[in-house]
Amino acid sequence: MNVERETMKETLDHRLMESLFDALGDVVFCLKDEKARYRSVNQALVDRVNATDKSDLIGKTAADLFPEDLAEIYTRQDRHVLDTGEPILDQLEQVTNSDGNLGWYLANKFPILDEQNRPVGLVGISQDLHSPTDRDLEMANVKSVVDFIQSNLDTPLRTESLAARASMSSDQLDRRMKRVFRLSTKKYIMKSRLERATRLLVHSERSLVEIASLCGFADQSAFTRHFRSALQITPAIYRKERQNEAP
Repeated sequence: MNVERETMKETLDHRLMESLFDALGDVVFCLKDEKARYRSVNQALVDRVNATDKSDLIGKTAADLFPEDLAEIYTRQDRHVLDTGEPILDQLEQVTNSDGNLGWYLANKFPILDEQNRPVGLVGISQDLHSPTDRDLEMANVKSVVDFIQSNLDTPLRTESLAARASMSSDQLDRRMKRVFRLSTKKYIMKSRLERATRLLVHSERSLVEIASLCGFADQSAFTRHFRSALQITPAIYRKERQNEAP
């Protein structure tokens, strides 16, 4: 009887979480078991992988649903959480959406622990990072900061200095940036550096060393590391593939 109650409770919990995240159309949610198989998903994930129904995903893994390069990254993340019990927090990622366009997401994965604190599953949440309007920026009083960041990406940019320019504390600036961008100031700067890098890789013939410098990375090694972490591909391969796709 207790087993039946626990099973019913788990089912209700899954349905409740699905319903909550279904109401947030720009947030992808999934729950996976100890073998990284999908046990619960929301409609946004179904749409992202161009599936027909949630049931199409249940029991499958990332390798069954995503291209090989993405699946490799997601599987490695899953294994890290399940093997160590440590979460993955605020991972900035660029992903190809179901319409073929590239989009930026902020991903988090949290372990589900049993009574002995052993990982028995995980919860994954990925937020779509929409671009705000100028009015959004003005209402949050961060437009001047954003403009300064965009004009000075090739220089060191620190939250404390940026906050002082806007007569705010660092915490105040971070709260306002998160309200508008869903990103801390530091994460927004990184996203902006990577966006400039993708444009230069495709639309210029500058070397990787030059691009690293123009985008504010310490050196080519740091540039490659951050770029690959977010885009699951090296800058050199990204340039080759995107330039080949260009008309």
